Amino acid sequence: MSPDLIERLPPTHAVLLLLAWVVSDITIPILIYLAPRLGAVDRPHSYKIHREPMPFLGGVGIFIGFMFAVFSLLRFETQVVSNAPLYGIVFGAGVVVVLGLIDDFKPISAVLKLVILLISTWVLSRFNIVIDLFPEWLEPLNYLLTLFWIAGVTSAMNSLDNMDGAAGGVAAVAALFSALIAWRNYEASGSGLWQTQQKWLCYLSIATFGACCGFLRYNFKPARIFLGDNGSFLIGFILSAMAVLGAWSFADPLRSFIIPCALFVVPLYDITLSTVLRLRRGVVKGVVGAIVYCGRDHISHRRVALGYSQREAVLMLYLFGSIGGAIAYFCSRPQVDRAMYLGVTVAAMAVLVAVGAVLDRAPVYVQGSEGSKEAGPA
Repeated sequence: MSPDLIERLPPTHAVLLLLAWVVSDITIPILIYLAPRLGAVDRPHSYKIHREPMPFLGGVGIFIGFMFAVFSLLRFETQVVSNAPLYGIVFGAGVVVVLGLIDDFKPISAVLKLVILLISTWVLSRFNIVIDLFPEWLEPLNYLLTLFWIAGVTSAMNSLDNMDGAAGGVAAVAALFSALIAWRNYEASGSGLWQTQQKWLCYLSIATFGACCGFLRYNFKPARIFLGDNGSFLIGFILSAMAVLGAWSFADPLRSFIIPCALFVVPLYDITLSTVLRLRRGVVKGVVGAIVYCGRDHISHRRVALGYSQREAVLMLYLFGSIGGAIAYFCSRPQVDRAMYLGVTVAAMAVLVAVGAVLDRAPVYVQGSEGSKEAGPA
């Protein structure tokens, strides 16, 4: 199918959004009904804050909405090569949903998860989705950097899934701004591969945004269904893979690095801050232990500990993500030179450090005889 066929299906963007949103919205109640009968429920324990068993098939609903919208509207028929990046992301998304489902039913080791993500990254590279930073003779480093990015964002989104509406809403905000940037870049660019990449990025972002919005109706507090690892892995993988596909700047690698980091500032900042503060407080020993540690000490938990309600804490994450998206949109404008976007980036990083100092005051740990530890059971 030629990309030109898409342009003959007006209004493409609105139809894609509605399909993903409506299908996800219809699918989620069915999954809520089926989950207890399939044993697909998340039971309260230790660091988790919910008190009743909760269905964890939210990612399946998002995946169905996303897939239905993409395949119904784009109608793949011929010219598979021209659609290769899209097929790569769709196939990889299916793999991580299955990985997440397995982990939800019976937790698997972090090593096995990394191996599966490595395989998914290699598959993406076969579909021309790989960070192209190093020259051809250092191509393995491009694969390694791509794996690090995809595994990092996926893990960060998984960690962010700790409160009703948190991960799904933050993903929706990031997808929305990604779509806006891609649409603006597409409209401003000429013909060629870069323009085609912006078109695919825009469509995938809109489908992700719609599917997440359909899910949020049932996940925002009080939630009736959780994302589960199948959902957090899915949205983390899709967003990180789209960031690699995006080619955010035509000829400025530094800008291409800053923009996706700004888009995903909430999950990246959350996992970074949590890791740093765990080490600083002596909760764990070693970086690996700090990353894999499960506790109620993420940004949302710290906001609640400082006196905000869970709804307010989650809405602040949305606001935080929107500010990051606005910065990404600003930095993506061709009229913005390097001095301007670097100035904004430095200022934003200074604000993040200040916010981190405030969040560090949140009483999320209990001091014991052996140092800090996770505060009380859920």
